[in-house]
Amino acid sequence: MKHIIMSMLLIGSVYAYEKGDIISDNMAAHIGCNGEKVYVVDFFASWCGSCKKELPLISKANKNIDKSQVEIIGIDVDKNIQKGLAFQESLKADGKLNFRIINDPQNLIISEFAPIGMPTLYYIKNKTVVGVITGAVDDIDEQILQDIKKVK
Repeated sequence: MKHIIMSMLLIGSVYAYEKGDIISDNMAAHIGCNGEKVYVVDFFASWCGSCKKELPLISKANKNIDKSQVEIIGIDVDKNIQKGLAFQESLKADGKLNFRIINDPQNLIISEFAPIGMPTLYYIKNKTVVGVITGAVDDIDEQILQDIKKVK
C-alpha cells in the first residue's frame, strides 16, 4: 500500500505545473489570468486545516498590494459547492476573505495545475509560472509581499 501511495504522489508531481511552465491559453482565459499583472493563484478547500489558517493572511496581503499590478485569485476545490460557498461566506462575514474566488467543484482547474498538496499557491506572470509554494507557511502574507517584489 505504501508503494502505491508513493507512486501516485510521484506520478501526480510529474504533471504538476512548476516554475517556468506556461499555463494553457484556455486556462488563462478561464481564470482571468491574462496580461502584465502578477497573479497569485491560491488553491484551497474548506476541509484543509492549513487553508483555513492561510486565507485570512492572504486577505491581509491583499490589502497591501497594488491591484493595478497584482491580483490574488482563490480557487476553491470543494466538490460540494454548497459547503465551499458556506465556508467562503463565513470567512467574508468575519472580514477574512477579500479577493476573487473561482469555485472548481468539477476539478477542471486543479486537474490542469495538479498541485502536489494543499494549500498550494502559484505566482503567474504573462501566463508563466514564476513561483510555487506548496504547504502551509506561517507568515504567508509577508511571504507573498516579498515574493511579489521579486517577480515584478
